[in-house]
Amino acid sequence: MESGVPVFRSTDVTVLQRSELNFDGMRPQLDTLWYGEMKFQIQDEQYTIDEFLNSGSEGQTYLITQISTGSRFAAKFCWDQDSKEVKLLKKMPRSLVMHQNFLTYEKIVLDVHAHFAPAHHIIIMEHVPNGELFSLLTSQETAVVGKPVSEGSSRRFLHDIINGVAECYMHGISHRDLKPENMLIDERGNIIIIDLGHAKHVDAQPQNSDQIPMIPTLARTSTVNQYGSDAFNAPEVAKGLKYDCELADVWSVGVIAFLLHARLHPFDDSDGVASFFDCTGTENERFWAKIKSSGYYTAFPDSLMKFINSLWRYEPSERPTFSQLLRAIRGDEMVISEFPGLAWLAQPVNDRKHFIDELRAYCPEKTFRYEG
Repeated sequence: MESGVPVFRSTDVTVLQRSELNFDGMRPQLDTLWYGEMKFQIQDEQYTIDEFLNSGSEGQTYLITQISTGSRFAAKFCWDQDSKEVKLLKKMPRSLVMHQNFLTYEKIVLDVHAHFAPAHHIIIMEHVPNGELFSLLTSQETAVVGKPVSEGSSRRFLHDIINGVAECYMHGISHRDLKPENMLIDERGNIIIIDLGHAKHVDAQPQNSDQIPMIPTLARTSTVNQYGSDAFNAPEVAKGLKYDCELADVWSVGVIAFLLHARLHPFDDSDGVASFFDCTGTENERFWAKIKSSGYYTAFPDSLMKFINSLWRYEPSERPTFSQLLRAIRGDEMVISEFPGLAWLAQPVNDRKHFIDELRAYCPEKTFRYEG
């Protein structure tokens, strides 16, 4: 399968200008910022490196500008010559590259160590300037402090997350690190899923079914390796057991749904009051009893609790798949009869004006617009 991301190589790259100091004013070292101001060219397009954005397990990310258009991108400089993310992007289909809830990857540049040491590869991708969903959840603005995100806006966010991750699974990609820090918010309030550093690809097998939407059945992706972040990991991941990656991702969506309402973590590995061992029985009674009695959490509507309970089944095989979550959004009666808590997903979302006004209240320094 031909990649939907254009691939370039070291021979396409020319460094035109390079600062001897990094953006901290120091000489670049492996354990500091790797670059300062720089001008380089990929074939006929010239770019400048303008500022450092962040670092992660795969490398360091910088803000760059395409000189001919003024367009700004995020460029991840990957230090690992055998980068898992680069390998995955080389297989990524065009439909996923262009999905509205998934980060748009502009190009990959391979084997650039001679030009950009210590990096070996560059991933150039869409720059989403409004930042992470995490920033909204931690907002201390007076108008919203301590208040839950409204259910209508939470549903908008969760619909976007489910749509984007379902598209991943349609092409055999499991994310394995779903959390608010890996979800950006664009100017229209759409969730943009990022960071495939922990993702895994398997071949998808088309299913013979008249179900809509059509999502292929995957060769079940499983592993015993712990990926992701402790606060969002399913119990089987945390215990080091062999686990189904998709069903572990479903658990992570439940944690995000909880955070959107509570704006506090549920579990004691992240300063919450309960343990995932409390998620037992059909209604997770022991878990919710601890939440309610602690005095720290705002009250949860029954329908939202039932939705979260549907995702937080201690036994992974009792959780819905992303295909079923996608169908539940559209009110599929068969799925909702099997998982009644998913009826919450099919309830109305906030209209765009109400939604954008709420985002502005949480993050007044960001740019959100009504149209689109």
